[in-house]
Amino acid sequence: MFIISYKLPYAKLDSTIETLAINDIYNVFYENPLEITTDDYGYGYLEKEDEDIILKVAFEDKKEYLDDFIKTLTSLLNMDYINIEENNYDYTTYDFPAIHLDDTWVIANPEEDFEDKKKINFISQGAFGTGLHETTQDILKLILNDLDLKNKSVLDIGTGSGILSIAASIAGASIVDAVDIRDITDEVLLNSSLNNLENITPIVGNILDDSSLITNNYDWIFINIGGEETKMFMNFIKTHLNTNGTILVSGLVEWSFDEIKENVESYGFKLQSKHQTNEWVTAIFK
Repeated sequence: MFIISYKLPYAKLDSTIETLAINDIYNVFYENPLEITTDDYGYGYLEKEDEDIILKVAFEDKKEYLDDFIKTLTSLLNMDYINIEENNYDYTTYDFPAIHLDDTWVIANPEEDFEDKKKINFISQGAFGTGLHETTQDILKLILNDLDLKNKSVLDIGTGSGILSIAASIAGASIVDAVDIRDITDEVLLNSSLNNLENITPIVGNILDDSSLITNNYDWIFINIGGEETKMFMNFIKTHLNTNGTILVSGLVEWSFDEIKENVESYGFKLQSKHQTNEWVTAIFK
């Protein structure tokens, strides 16, 4: 596959994509300059509409037809390309760098060996939650080293890659339900199998809208998707947590933590511990 790149003003983006689509060229994507912003519960971004963007057109046919395709693009867009890149990625292999959580645990590709550490076998396939983010690493260290999950039931809300569910199962949880609004079934089951785990059940759908998806109650509920989302799920969490159950909340930022803490405690929970890396906060409520 070849990627042909063009530089154009943001104002021309929609008309350019429309021109290509009219001529049956749909494999188009773009990179536009972003300004990182903060909001009450974390980070966001604004598109910088006054700066040029890079439009990329993918060509997946044989190489001998590439020149003709470029001539067609030049005629349609009335501009020259700035770059052509040949993309020969093999999507059957995955380059996932080892993540050393601490002196005991490492997350790594199944083919890597670490004689002095316990390893979670993991192949990232693109779902959110690879273990790279500070919040995910903090919550993983708690699950693997500090929490008593032996024979406990766990619900992992917004599971993404399933890495927290996998850690919970390794830590001794008896039942782990891994839920996400996106279809993460294949990735969760793949990484579960790499660690010889058979008690993780992927659940796909909007559990706030469809009460039939989750009918059980749990000893532990994990939620690692942000402060605003935590507030949205609190009624659900209260309903589906066993008496004396525990909530593990992460993905919080320090500037909204007190608000989230107050909200969670308004449901009858009390803060047990708070853990922070940079501006990111993880908390346990019971």
